[in-house]
Amino acid sequence: MELKRMQPPYELELSARGHRFHLLFGKHTYGNFLCIPNWDIGCELADYSDIFWNTERLSRHMKKTDAISVAQALAVIREYLN
Repeated sequence: MELKRMQPPYELELSARGHRFHLLFGKHTYGNFLCIPNWDIGCELADYSDIFWNTERLSRHMKKTDAISVAQALAVIREYLN
């Protein structure tokens, strides 16, 4: 996992379960967002630490196991954000 920027929007390269996820995430007027361009995914998120809600949201676009990996990575990286 490598965080590219330390100010929003954030950019993260995540390798999990043999897959690569290019994560772009940050805040907008109504909350948080996540884009994974190399998977053609974009969605809104709860707080980055809300693994359950974010997993459910991401599961609409990818396998649940991959959604869990991404949601857990966001929860961990939250501690390092501004």
